[in-house]
Amino acid sequence: MDLPQGWAWARLDEIVEVLDHQRVPVSATERAQRPGGVPYYGATGQVGWIDTALFNEELVLLGEDGVQFFDGRKSKAYRISGPSWVNNHAHVLRVREGVTLSRFVVHYLNNFNYEGYVNGTTRLKLTKSSMASIPVPLPPLAEQHRIVEALEAHLSRLDAGIAGMVLAQAKAQSFTSVLYGRAVSGGLSRPVHPDEAVDEAFIQEASSSLAARRWKAVPCLNIPGYTPPDNWTTVSLGTLSHASGYGTSAKCGYDAPGYPVLRIPNVQGGSIDLSDVKNAMDSSLDLSKLFLDPGDLLFVRTNGSPSLIGRVGVVEKSLPYAFASYLIRFRLTPGTVEPRWVKLVTQSPLWRRVIERYAASSAGQYNLSAETLSQLPVPIPPLDVQRETLEAVDAATTGAMRLSTAIDAALRQSGCLRSALLQRAFTGCLVSQDPADETASVLLDRIRADREAQRGKSRRPVRRPRKAAATDDAPPAPPASSTPSSANAVQQELPL
Repeated sequence: MDLPQGWAWARLDEIVEVLDHQRVPVSATERAQRPGGVPYYGATGQVGWIDTALFNEELVLLGEDGVQFFDGRKSKAYRISGPSWVNNHAHVLRVREGVTLSRFVVHYLNNFNYEGYVNGTTRLKLTKSSMASIPVPLPPLAEQHRIVEALEAHLSRLDAGIAGMVLAQAKAQSFTSVLYGRAVSGGLSRPVHPDEAVDEAFIQEASSSLAARRWKAVPCLNIPGYTPPDNWTTVSLGTLSHASGYGTSAKCGYDAPGYPVLRIPNVQGGSIDLSDVKNAMDSSLDLSKLFLDPGDLLFVRTNGSPSLIGRVGVVEKSLPYAFASYLIRFRLTPGTVEPRWVKLVTQSPLWRRVIERYAASSAGQYNLSAETLSQLPVPIPPLDVQRETLEAVDAATTGAMRLSTAIDAALRQSGCLRSALLQRAFTGCLVSQDPADETASVLLDRIRADREAQRGKSRRPVRRPRKAAATDDAPPAPPASSTPSSANAVQQELPL
């Protein structure tokens, strides 16, 4: 890009000193044996404490690996000051005094496009040489001060707005959760008349119909702290469904020729989102047995976050779509329970705690089996009460859903606004230029001259080794006859 008047291009290693050679990695086991009050830093921030310090100054740390370099919302660099210890997952940079500011460098490195500078597939890495060659549009030092002050003033207001929106969104989700809890406890429905009560005959009839399909009643897990209202009956999810199971493990892609396959991202907000669907790579696979019917429930069975385990979506219409193996389908027996009522029950606070407690953890992933889900208890009021409660929940959550949708849109806009602010800051459009400022080229010329002078001082003349002159003190060379050749050498016999 064309730089504003007084700006100049510089390599990152021209405006900072790289102190990577002073880094020392220490394992968590060793740190546990060396407790102290010195922060221990890694790629994205502090990761522990240690007893002594490697550094004691203001520094800029830039992630070397383990950083999401291509996510504009994630930080790649940050500032530290005071006593510190840095491991080998972060580059250590000391800004050159009188040339640039650490805050300016941090904002720029967090906004920089690292395409072509990092390598790797599963774990991106920014090598020292690539890091040193990052181009920096350098303004005059006085303008850097103005840029940083204006930029941080805008960003602080933006961050305050984002924090308010996140809090409002959390309150909306909390309201929905509390509402679900009241619904499951009968607090949103009218009192059940004894004539409408669900009795054991209903359950026996449902169990008999399941037994005819070679199914049997499934025992229920205990929900601590829950007592169903009078005249409600509690049945396990497995008893209410006549089919359940995992999906396909077929590999999928966006342009693949096979059947469409629903994945975890397609289970959103209690329903099925078809905006991002992949297809099976093998077009010869017959996945028709995994097609979805209205009222089917798809549960998330594996995820790295326990809060997403057991998330459920209700299928509203017939779909010629299969579903992936990390989803579990339950197909309810018609006429026994509303599918949306089961969704409401399983997403209520008490049930969420039970689901997360029974989710097994392995290698950073949480897993929930179909057997465990089958044992989840489902309190069942009469169908009319179920439908009235669902209508009351829909009416109460409409405003919360609208608010949550508006907040999502505002958060996306805030990300665009942040990018626009940073773009203006580093193209000279955020603050005005002052012709009286010392230009960046003068600063760089001075730095380059200083570095050349330092190199000259460190150079020493190379001395060639002299041949040793013959002196009277030199030992005489051995006679030629005293060195036997390999042909006539005889091993000396030594007395034992």
